[in-house]
Amino acid sequence: FVILTNRIKKMQRGVFLMKKEQRDDAIRDVLDDIIELTDNEGTVVPFELLDVVDLEGREFAVLFPCDEPDSEEVLIVGIEDDPTDPASELYVPVEDEALMNRVFEKFKELNRDVYHFLD
Repeated sequence: FVILTNRIKKMQRGVFLMKKEQRDDAIRDVLDDIIELTDNEGTVVPFELLDVVDLEGREFAVLFPCDEPDSEEVLIVGIEDDPTDPASELYVPVEDEALMNRVFEKFKELNRDVYHFLD
């Protein structure tokens, strides 16, 4: 079991980019849940895609940073279409802390049988 707390990491690196088919493949294949996102500076950063949550008419990715295996925090980003490349998506930081908390609460509700949460 993975233990997740209510702590939510705020994105520090800005907007990430990923091809839509890459996310779709990761979601379809449960064993392949590591995705690589490219930040504004061209750095590739690996994350474990824990889930995609639909809330208030938007999609949010709940990500676990692979480069911080001892972390108890997740990263929550909004998923938006890339206006310059229809085959790509942008993973945008969620600035509204109340919205991040609502997404995380829904994530916990949807995954209560998958993860062990500490409140």
